[in-house]
Amino acid sequence: MEKRPIFIIGTERSGTNLLRVILNAHSNIAIPHPPHIMENFFKIEPFYSVLGESGFKAMINDVVHMVELHPYSWPIQIDRERIFIESKCRDLINIFFCIYEQYLEYTGKKRWGCKSTFMINHVALIRHYYPKAQFIYMVRDGRDVAVSAQKSIFNNNSIYYIARRWQREQSLGIYWLNQLSRKEIYLLKYEDLIDSPVETVDKICFFLGEAFEDKMFDFFKDKDVQKGAALSVSWKNMARPIIKGNYGKYKYELTNRDIELFEALTWKEMDYFSYKLSKPVYFLESFGRWKEKPGFYDVFQEITGLLKNQFLAFFTDRNNFLRYKKRIFLKLLRFYWIVKWILSGRKTVNIG
Repeated sequence: MEKRPIFIIGTERSGTNLLRVILNAHSNIAIPHPPHIMENFFKIEPFYSVLGESGFKAMINDVVHMVELHPYSWPIQIDRERIFIESKCRDLINIFFCIYEQYLEYTGKKRWGCKSTFMINHVALIRHYYPKAQFIYMVRDGRDVAVSAQKSIFNNNSIYYIARRWQREQSLGIYWLNQLSRKEIYLLKYEDLIDSPVETVDKICFFLGEAFEDKMFDFFKDKDVQKGAALSVSWKNMARPIIKGNYGKYKYELTNRDIELFEALTWKEMDYFSYKLSKPVYFLESFGRWKEKPGFYDVFQEITGLLKNQFLAFFTDRNNFLRYKKRIFLKLLRFYWIVKWILSGRKTVNIG
């Protein structure tokens, strides 16, 4: 039987982690907290080709080590040699697939899923290897995404940069919504999930071809979920039942200027998903043309927000040390492979 992995895609701070723990509570579905393998390694993947076959082994080792450093630890010992043997092609995406297959084997379930929202950038590549893969595209009112992102250590802090990213990822999501069949991709609005959780999850199960299970709503009782929620304030709501009506916070947490700026940069996508705009389109279009590039205030808001959240994380997040350890490892790894590539006499490539 052809495998049908599940990918939860969209934008961070859109409720995707809530959906992950709900689906992970299903008896057939295993979706671990994502270490973002493709996001962290995709840009440096070409550099490993310097060493040929041994470079592929080095990439396997580095990817697995990064998973081992993940603050939300996985309960398995990943077999590096199995990845080398079982990879269909000598590339990063197949390392990713093999790691998730090993996790699935550990759980004893039937289907694995991935909650790395960044996989929205790799939909075509996923479908090349898994034509039966299914995608749940999750969207949330971007203004509420901005409120949540500004309080998180994992995201941008400036309304300008949050809006640009939200617009870019929603634009890509809309593209795939129009390209794939309704059997391949499911549009899920965060507001529907928290307002009508049973009806919405039942529809998701129907889309996935899985039976609805009541125990999915006991996700917050799981020991692993509770452990993860205790690691960071950004994940604290996972250890609670679904909070109905948990939206519209932007109305009293964002300034009028911030709301107008966000809408000016995203109004087309906001309108596509039927989110009500606070200002007429002609006003937003004019404002948006004026804000083609970030201004001093936008950069200042980004830097100060980042510093504030990083400072608070030292006192509130138990995973802070592990997060920095992982980040330093990835920075040093990137530097090492760039230098190795240059010393090999290859031309440099744009890695962003």
